[in-house]
Amino acid sequence: MQKILQYILPFELPRTFSDNTFNERYEEWDKPSRQVQISVISCLTALLYIAFTFIDTSSWAPEHVQLLMLKSHLLIIAPMMLGISFLAYKRRFYNIVMLLLAISPVIAMLSHAYIASMLNNSPPFLAEGYLCVFWIFIVSGMTFKFALISATLSSIILLISGYYFMNLAGIYAIHAFWVFCSFSFGCLGALIFDRSRKAVFVAQQKLHRLAITDPLTGVFNRNHLDNVLSQEVGRCRRYNQIFGLLIIDIDKFKSVNDTFGHAAGDQVLQQTAQVLSQSIRENDTLIRWGGEEFVVIALEVDKSSLICFCEKLRKKIEGEDYATVGKITVSIGATLFRESDSKEALISRADKVLYEAKEKGRNITVYT
Repeated sequence: MQKILQYILPFELPRTFSDNTFNERYEEWDKPSRQVQISVISCLTALLYIAFTFIDTSSWAPEHVQLLMLKSHLLIIAPMMLGISFLAYKRRFYNIVMLLLAISPVIAMLSHAYIASMLNNSPPFLAEGYLCVFWIFIVSGMTFKFALISATLSSIILLISGYYFMNLAGIYAIHAFWVFCSFSFGCLGALIFDRSRKAVFVAQQKLHRLAITDPLTGVFNRNHLDNVLSQEVGRCRRYNQIFGLLIIDIDKFKSVNDTFGHAAGDQVLQQTAQVLSQSIRENDTLIRWGGEEFVVIALEVDKSSLICFCEKLRKKIEGEDYATVGKITVSIGATLFRESDSKEALISRADKVLYEAKEKGRNITVYT
């Protein structure tokens, strides 16, 4: 259906992001706002169904149908919506809530069809059906996939039931037209809304990336270090997964700028960042600490593996050809996180042994 609509509509339809990780991040970002929307709208819908029972319908609905509507609204639909409203606040029930929310209009439309079939004068009651289809797409808080399925089933119920209880072809034609209108406008609105949400998310991610990325080297900047350390400290204390912190300093970098110029110095920083990025493991984090210094957060390491890792990085830089500048070396200060450490203490300890490496002649790793 989306492929057909894409040829008709003048804008690009929303689609799942090709990057699974990015798509998962979007869904996690999207969930909280949908939870609030679902909870509030479900509660309001339940209250409106309850309020409907107090409206005088005696002019167009016989007594037994009024009783049926009362039971349907008060004993089935309203409790169902209130239950969804309550569960929506619980994050662990999100997937169940989305499924229940998609099923609830179908149940409401089956009830609607049964009641409408017992009415001689159904038009006053038909507005519920048209509104329901639009409610699914725009108001409910369902994701587009669930809304499309739910609205399609609800529309089919409305069309089939109307075909049997509407005696005049002209009235049925108008009924079908309004079902089509509610479906098409609702579907289009949902597509636009979904696209706008994804556009906001993409823009937010770009701004976030700019805020935590060093513009020269393309790696994370110092702003991101605090977040990574907080996350890893928490994980270490919960699961006892020790991590290491490395501070890497380019040796005699000032002389590179003085001899070859700042443009060459920038190239050295960029190439060093690229080499380090390609040499660290997938779950490790590389950060430009400032100037010619880089920080690496190395996960799930012990003393021996951390020292081996540091030496691998040091030798990789030492063996790299830096074109105009020639050979570059680095000094590395390394340490493991300790249970009693604060983030500041951890960084300070690594920084001290880095200076020790400098004093010992550079191009070495010192661990503490």
